[in-house]
Amino acid sequence: MRAHTDYIASSYNTDSAMIQMLSSVSVLLIAVTALGVVGLAAFNVNQRRKQIGTRRALGARRVDILRYFLVESLLIAAIGIVLGIVLAFGMSWWLGVQFNLPQLDWKFVPPVVLGVLIISQLAVLGPARRAMRISPAMATRSV
Repeated sequence: MRAHTDYIASSYNTDSAMIQMLSSVSVLLIAVTALGVVGLAAFNVNQRRKQIGTRRALGARRVDILRYFLVESLLIAAIGIVLGIVLAFGMSWWLGVQFNLPQLDWKFVPPVVLGVLIISQLAVLGPARRAMRISPAMATRSV
């Protein structure tokens, strides 16, 4: 004799394992993407050292440099979010028509948008802080 809860637990074992595996892969993909954004932002800062130094020499404050990179990242993330939403709902509609699948629910959009915005801003924060510490004299001397 086994309890009913044992039968339920054993019937959902494969589903639980799949959920754990997909969750782990999702977290790993988000981490790799964030590291990629950090790398691109650091490369962008290094490429713009002279521009940053010139702006600082012309009177830009450190917070202005920080704000510049954060706003740039926000704009890029917003464009990606809009394109992602359009493509996700377009694909959801196409899959619904072709294979009679349910449509994507709107309740998933706000948390994803918020998560992407937070991750993009956190990923750019380190390189942007490094950019705001660039002294005008050193940046304009180096080519």
